[in-house]
Amino acid sequence: MEKKVLLTILSTQQFQQEEPEVTKLVTEGELSIEEDAVCLSYWETELTGLQGTKTAFRVEKDKVTLLRSGTVESKMTFVEGEEDRSLYDMGYGALMITVRTEKIGSDLGEKGGRLTVSYGIVIEEETAGSIRYEIQVQPLT
Repeated sequence: MEKKVLLTILSTQQFQQEEPEVTKLVTEGELSIEEDAVCLSYWETELTGLQGTKTAFRVEKDKVTLLRSGTVESKMTFVEGEEDRSLYDMGYGALMITVRTEKIGSDLGEKGGRLTVSYGIVIEEETAGSIRYEIQVQPLT
């Protein structure tokens, strides 16, 4: 089952000693329910700096996978208390990144809900900061 939804995405990034940077994106996306997962997907915009990239979250019982394809290619897997290493390809070069998942939470279902993912990020063996996604999902009528 696939349905159109309204996504309100609040992204908070804090790098090194800088002030947190908060970005809010309200966009249409798709929600699909699979046997063992809930999937969200949407197209990035200029606001996020990733225009031309499709972002998808696959939410399973104890794991969230973030997939990006298009102008940016990446796959990050989030499991509380665990690390995941992957290449983050921005089209002009790839960086090795490690994500250290702090917290994931979801009450997503057919009627929408909320997804939160908080993690620390290490880029090329250098601690860079932390990122938190809060995504509110509402069905479009």
